[in-house]
Amino acid sequence: MKLARNLMLALMLAAAAAAQAAPKPDAEDRAPTDDEELAIAALEGLMSQDSNRSLPILKKVLAGNQTTLVKRRALFVLGQIETPEAQGILLETARSTNAELRGEAIRSIGIGGDPAALAKLKDVYNTGSADVKKNVLEAWMISEYKSGLFEVATTAKTEEEASEAIQLLGAMGATEELRKLNGNARATRGLLEAYAISGDLESLRKIADGTGEKSLRVDAVQRIGIIDTDAAKVALREIYTKSADKEIKDAAMHGMMIAEDDKGMLELYKVAKTTEEKRALLRMIMTMDGDAALQVIDQTLEKK
Repeated sequence: MKLARNLMLALMLAAAAAAQAAPKPDAEDRAPTDDEELAIAALEGLMSQDSNRSLPILKKVLAGNQTTLVKRRALFVLGQIETPEAQGILLETARSTNAELRGEAIRSIGIGGDPAALAKLKDVYNTGSADVKKNVLEAWMISEYKSGLFEVATTAKTEEEASEAIQLLGAMGATEELRKLNGNARATRGLLEAYAISGDLESLRKIADGTGEKSLRVDAVQRIGIIDTDAAKVALREIYTKSADKEIKDAAMHGMMIAEDDKGMLELYKVAKTTEEKRALLRMIMTMDGDAALQVIDQTLEKK
Protein backbone atom coordinates (compact mmCIF):
# COMPACT_ATOMS: atom_id res chain seq x y z
CA MET A 1 0.00 0.00 0.00
CA LYS A 2 1.15 3.51 -0.70
CA LEU A 3 0.29 5.83 2.20
CA ALA A 4 0.89 9.20 0.55
CA ARG A 5 3.16 10.12 -2.34
CA ASN A 6 3.08 13.67 -1.27
CA LEU A 7 0.73 14.05 1.69
CA MET A 8 1.45 17.71 2.34
CA LEU A 9 0.78 18.65 -1.29
CA ALA A 10 -2.37 16.60 -1.28
CA LEU A 11 -3.74 18.26 1.83
CA MET A 12 -2.99 21.70 0.40
CA LEU A 13 -4.74 20.83 -2.86
CA ALA A 14 -7.74 19.42 -1.05
CA ALA A 15 -8.02 22.55 1.09
CA ALA A 16 -7.69 24.83 -1.94
CA ALA A 17 -10.34 22.92 -3.83
CA ALA A 18 -12.72 23.08 -0.88
CA ALA A 19 -12.21 26.81 -0.51
CA GLN A 20 -13.11 27.36 -4.16
CA ALA A 21 -16.23 25.20 -4.08
CA ALA A 22 -19.61 26.88 -4.42
CA PRO A 23 -21.63 26.94 -1.18
CA LYS A 24 -23.63 23.72 -0.85
CA PRO A 25 -25.22 21.93 2.09
CA ASP A 26 -22.24 19.59 2.56
CA ALA A 27 -19.49 21.73 1.01
CA GLU A 28 -16.21 21.99 2.88
CA ASP A 29 -16.47 25.74 3.12
CA ARG A 30 -18.28 25.25 6.41
CA ALA A 31 -16.81 24.04 9.66
CA PRO A 32 -17.36 20.32 10.27
CA THR A 33 -19.64 19.28 13.08
CA ASP A 34 -18.24 17.48 16.11
CA ASP A 35 -19.34 14.13 14.67
CA GLU A 36 -17.73 14.95 11.32
CA GLU A 37 -14.48 15.94 13.00
CA LEU A 38 -14.34 12.58 14.73
CA ALA A 39 -15.15 10.76 11.49
CA ILE A 40 -12.47 12.66 9.60
CA ALA A 41 -9.88 11.94 12.30
CA ALA A 42 -10.77 8.26 12.11
CA LEU A 43 -10.39 8.29 8.31
CA GLU A 44 -6.98 9.91 8.55
CA GLY A 45 -6.00 7.15 10.96
CA LEU A 46 -6.66 4.63 8.20
CA MET A 47 -3.76 6.05 6.21
CA SER A 48 -1.35 4.20 8.48
CA GLN A 49 -3.23 0.91 8.19
CA ASP A 50 -2.81 -1.94 5.74
CA SER A 51 -5.08 -1.64 2.71
CA ASN A 52 -6.72 -4.99 3.43
CA ARG A 53 -8.03 -3.47 6.65
CA SER A 54 -8.69 0.08 5.55
CA LEU A 55 -10.40 -0.59 2.21
CA PRO A 56 -13.51 -2.34 3.60
CA ILE A 57 -14.07 0.54 6.03
CA LEU A 58 -13.69 3.16 3.30
CA LYS A 59 -16.16 1.28 1.08
CA LYS A 60 -18.65 1.19 3.93
CA VAL A 61 -18.29 4.94 4.51
CA LEU A 62 -18.82 5.74 0.83
CA ALA A 63 -21.90 3.51 0.64
CA GLY A 64 -23.32 4.67 3.96
CA ASN A 65 -25.12 7.71 5.35
CA GLN A 66 -22.10 9.87 6.16
CA THR A 67 -22.17 13.47 4.93
CA THR A 68 -20.57 14.52 1.66
CA LEU A 69 -17.82 16.27 3.62
CA VAL A 70 -16.82 12.99 5.30
CA LYS A 71 -17.15 11.02 2.06
CA ARG A 72 -14.86 13.46 0.29
CA ARG A 73 -12.18 12.81 2.89
CA ALA A 74 -12.74 9.08 2.46
CA LEU A 75 -12.06 9.47 -1.26
CA PHE A 76 -8.87 11.33 -0.50
CA VAL A 77 -7.67 8.50 1.76
CA LEU A 78 -8.75 5.97 -0.87
CA GLY A 79 -6.50 7.72 -3.37
CA GLN A 80 -3.50 6.74 -1.27
CA ILE A 81 -4.23 3.02 -1.68
CA GLU A 82 -2.39 1.59 -4.64
CA THR A 83 -4.60 -1.36 -5.50
CA PRO A 84 -6.79 -2.01 -8.56
CA GLU A 85 -9.91 -2.18 -6.38
CA ALA A 86 -9.25 1.20 -4.76
CA GLN A 87 -8.53 2.85 -8.09
CA GLY A 88 -11.62 1.21 -9.55
CA ILE A 89 -13.82 2.76 -6.85
CA LEU A 90 -12.31 6.17 -7.55
CA LEU A 91 -12.93 5.81 -11.28
CA GLU A 92 -16.50 4.70 -10.66
CA THR A 93 -17.05 7.76 -8.46
CA ALA A 94 -15.39 9.96 -11.10
CA ARG A 95 -18.27 8.99 -13.41
CA SER A 96 -21.02 9.56 -10.83
CA THR A 97 -23.70 12.26 -10.89
CA ASN A 98 -22.65 13.68 -7.51
CA ALA A 99 -20.59 16.71 -8.54
CA GLU A 100 -18.71 17.10 -5.25
CA LEU A 101 -17.77 13.45 -4.90
CA ARG A 102 -16.99 13.23 -8.60
CA GLY A 103 -14.57 16.16 -8.46
CA GLU A 104 -12.90 14.83 -5.30
CA ALA A 105 -12.47 11.39 -6.87
CA ILE A 106 -10.82 12.86 -9.95
CA ARG A 107 -8.48 14.98 -7.82
CA SER A 108 -7.63 11.96 -5.66
CA ILE A 109 -6.64 10.00 -8.78
CA GLY A 110 -4.35 12.89 -9.73
CA ILE A 111 -2.81 13.03 -6.27
CA GLY A 112 -2.34 9.28 -6.15
CA GLY A 113 -0.60 9.27 -9.52
CA ASP A 114 -1.49 5.72 -10.55
CA PRO A 115 -0.61 5.55 -14.29
CA ALA A 116 -3.43 3.15 -15.20
CA ALA A 117 -6.07 5.24 -13.45
CA LEU A 118 -4.73 8.44 -14.98
CA ALA A 119 -4.97 6.91 -18.45
CA LYS A 120 -8.59 5.87 -17.82
CA LEU A 121 -9.47 9.47 -16.99
CA LYS A 122 -9.31 10.10 -20.74
CA ASP A 123 -12.73 8.48 -21.11
CA VAL A 124 -14.04 10.59 -18.22
CA TYR A 125 -12.73 13.69 -19.95
CA ASN A 126 -14.18 12.81 -23.36
CA THR A 127 -17.67 12.19 -22.01
CA GLY A 128 -17.73 14.78 -19.24
CA SER A 129 -19.13 18.27 -18.83
CA ALA A 130 -16.98 21.40 -18.88
CA ASP A 131 -16.47 21.14 -15.10
CA VAL A 132 -15.48 17.47 -15.38
CA LYS A 133 -13.01 18.28 -18.15
CA LYS A 134 -11.45 20.96 -15.97
CA ASN A 135 -11.17 18.54 -13.04
CA VAL A 136 -9.43 15.97 -15.24
CA LEU A 137 -6.97 18.48 -16.67
CA GLU A 138 -6.07 19.63 -13.15
CA ALA A 139 -5.64 16.02 -12.01
CA TRP A 140 -3.25 15.40 -14.87
CA MET A 141 -1.29 18.51 -13.99
CA ILE A 142 -1.07 17.46 -10.31
CA SER A 143 0.32 14.08 -11.34
CA GLU A 144 2.48 15.55 -14.14
CA TYR A 145 0.70 13.30 -16.63
CA LYS A 146 1.92 15.15 -19.70
CA SER A 147 0.67 12.66 -22.27
CA GLY A 148 -2.95 13.24 -21.30
CA LEU A 149 -2.65 17.00 -21.57
CA PHE A 150 -0.73 16.70 -24.83
CA GLU A 151 -3.42 14.49 -26.35
CA VAL A 152 -6.13 17.00 -25.44
CA ALA A 153 -4.06 19.83 -26.92
CA THR A 154 -3.66 17.97 -30.21
CA THR A 155 -7.21 16.61 -30.56
CA ALA A 156 -9.26 19.48 -29.10
CA LYS A 157 -12.16 20.63 -31.25
CA THR A 158 -11.91 24.25 -30.16
CA GLU A 159 -9.09 26.72 -29.55
CA GLU A 160 -10.37 27.33 -26.01
CA GLU A 161 -10.21 23.64 -25.14
CA ALA A 162 -6.71 23.32 -26.58
CA SER A 163 -5.53 26.44 -24.75
CA GLU A 164 -6.60 25.09 -21.36
CA ALA A 165 -4.42 22.01 -21.80
CA ILE A 166 -1.56 24.04 -23.25
CA GLN A 167 -1.55 26.49 -20.35
CA LEU A 168 -1.18 23.60 -17.89
CA LEU A 169 1.66 22.15 -19.96
CA GLY A 170 3.31 25.55 -19.75
CA ALA A 171 2.88 25.66 -15.97
CA MET A 172 4.54 22.23 -15.83
CA GLY A 173 7.46 23.42 -17.94
CA ALA A 174 6.74 20.73 -20.56
CA THR A 175 8.99 22.30 -23.19
CA GLU A 176 9.32 19.22 -25.39
CA GLU A 177 5.56 18.68 -25.62
CA LEU A 178 4.88 22.36 -26.27
CA ARG A 179 7.40 22.52 -29.10
CA LYS A 180 5.72 19.54 -30.76
CA LEU A 181 2.50 21.55 -30.83
CA ASN A 182 3.99 24.37 -32.89
CA GLY A 183 2.06 24.56 -36.14
CA ASN A 184 -1.20 23.25 -34.69
CA ALA A 185 -3.81 25.77 -35.87
CA ARG A 186 -5.92 25.60 -32.70
CA ALA A 187 -2.90 25.67 -30.42
CA THR A 188 -0.97 28.65 -31.74
CA ARG A 189 -2.39 31.43 -29.56
CA GLY A 190 -2.26 29.38 -26.40
CA LEU A 191 1.27 28.28 -27.21
CA LEU A 192 2.63 31.82 -27.05
CA GLU A 193 1.53 32.19 -23.45
CA ALA A 194 2.73 28.69 -22.58
CA TYR A 195 6.16 29.35 -24.10
CA ALA A 196 6.41 32.54 -22.04
CA ILE A 197 5.30 30.87 -18.81
CA SER A 198 7.68 27.95 -19.30
CA GLY A 199 10.56 30.30 -20.16
CA ASP A 200 11.05 28.92 -23.68
CA LEU A 201 12.79 31.90 -25.26
CA GLU A 202 13.98 29.82 -28.22
CA SER A 203 10.45 28.99 -29.37
CA LEU A 204 9.17 32.55 -28.96
CA ARG A 205 12.17 33.93 -30.81
CA LYS A 206 11.61 31.45 -33.64
CA ILE A 207 8.05 32.70 -34.10
CA ALA A 208 9.08 36.35 -33.71
CA ASP A 209 11.80 36.04 -36.34
CA GLY A 210 9.72 33.90 -38.69
CA THR A 211 7.50 34.73 -41.64
CA GLY A 212 4.19 33.66 -40.16
CA GLU A 213 1.10 35.73 -39.42
CA LYS A 214 2.22 39.19 -38.35
CA SER A 215 -0.14 39.45 -35.37
CA LEU A 216 1.37 36.24 -33.96
CA ARG A 217 4.91 37.54 -34.45
CA VAL A 218 4.02 40.79 -32.70
CA ASP A 219 2.44 38.87 -29.82
CA ALA A 220 5.47 36.58 -29.57
CA VAL A 221 7.85 39.55 -29.35
CA GLN A 222 5.89 41.17 -26.55
CA ARG A 223 5.61 37.93 -24.58
CA ILE A 224 9.39 37.56 -24.52
CA GLY A 225 9.28 40.24 -21.84
CA ILE A 226 7.51 37.80 -19.52
CA ILE A 227 10.66 35.64 -19.43
CA ASP A 228 12.70 37.13 -16.61
CA THR A 229 16.22 36.47 -17.88
CA ASP A 230 19.08 38.55 -19.23
CA ALA A 231 18.93 36.56 -22.48
CA ALA A 232 15.31 37.61 -22.98
CA LYS A 233 16.20 41.27 -22.45
CA VAL A 234 19.04 41.00 -24.95
CA ALA A 235 16.69 39.34 -27.45
CA LEU A 236 14.21 42.21 -27.21
CA ARG A 237 16.96 44.78 -27.80
CA GLU A 238 18.15 42.83 -30.84
CA ILE A 239 14.65 42.52 -32.26
CA TYR A 240 14.05 46.24 -31.80
CA THR A 241 17.36 47.22 -33.40
CA LYS A 242 17.15 44.88 -36.40
CA SER A 243 13.49 45.38 -37.29
CA ALA A 244 12.23 48.14 -39.55
CA ASP A 245 8.59 47.31 -38.80
CA LYS A 246 6.93 49.78 -36.42
CA GLU A 247 4.59 47.19 -34.90
CA ILE A 248 7.46 44.83 -34.14
CA LYS A 249 9.47 47.68 -32.64
CA ASP A 250 6.52 48.75 -30.49
CA ALA A 251 6.05 45.15 -29.35
CA ALA A 252 9.73 44.98 -28.40
CA MET A 253 9.40 48.18 -26.40
CA HIS A 254 6.36 46.85 -24.57
CA GLY A 255 8.23 43.62 -23.90
CA MET A 256 11.10 45.59 -22.41
CA MET A 257 8.63 47.48 -20.25
CA ILE A 258 7.16 44.18 -19.00
CA ALA A 259 10.72 43.00 -18.26
CA GLU A 260 11.44 46.33 -16.52
CA ASP A 261 14.52 46.74 -18.69
CA ASP A 262 14.80 50.51 -18.36
CA LYS A 263 18.57 50.35 -18.83
CA GLY A 264 18.19 48.59 -22.15
CA MET A 265 15.62 51.09 -23.29
CA LEU A 266 17.91 53.93 -22.30
CA GLU A 267 20.66 52.46 -24.48
CA LEU A 268 18.25 52.32 -27.40
CA TYR A 269 17.27 55.94 -26.75
CA LYS A 270 20.88 57.06 -26.89
CA VAL A 271 21.41 55.58 -30.37
CA ALA A 272 17.98 56.42 -31.80
CA LYS A 273 18.34 58.27 -35.10
CA THR A 274 15.06 60.15 -35.44
CA THR A 275 13.08 62.50 -33.23
CA GLU A 276 10.01 60.30 -33.62
CA GLU A 277 11.90 57.23 -32.42
CA LYS A 278 13.39 59.11 -29.49
CA ARG A 279 9.94 60.42 -28.55
CA ALA A 280 8.45 56.92 -28.53
CA LEU A 281 11.27 55.55 -26.39
CA LEU A 282 11.13 58.56 -24.08
CA ARG A 283 7.42 58.03 -23.41
CA MET A 284 7.97 54.37 -22.65
CA ILE A 285 10.89 55.08 -20.33
CA MET A 286 8.77 57.63 -18.46
CA THR A 287 6.16 54.98 -17.64
CA MET A 288 8.81 52.83 -15.97
CA ASP A 289 9.58 55.41 -13.27
CA GLY A 290 13.17 54.29 -12.65
CA ASP A 291 16.63 55.87 -12.56
CA ALA A 292 16.76 55.71 -16.35
CA ALA A 293 13.74 57.99 -16.56
CA LEU A 294 15.46 60.71 -14.55
CA GLN A 295 18.65 60.29 -16.55
CA VAL A 296 16.93 60.63 -19.91
CA ILE A 297 14.90 63.65 -18.72
CA ASP A 298 18.08 65.35 -17.58
CA GLN A 299 19.86 64.61 -20.86
CA THR A 300 16.91 65.75 -22.95
CA LEU A 301 16.54 69.05 -21.13
CA GLU A 302 20.23 69.79 -20.90
CA LYS A 303 21.27 72.73 -23.08
CA LYS A 304 24.64 72.52 -24.74
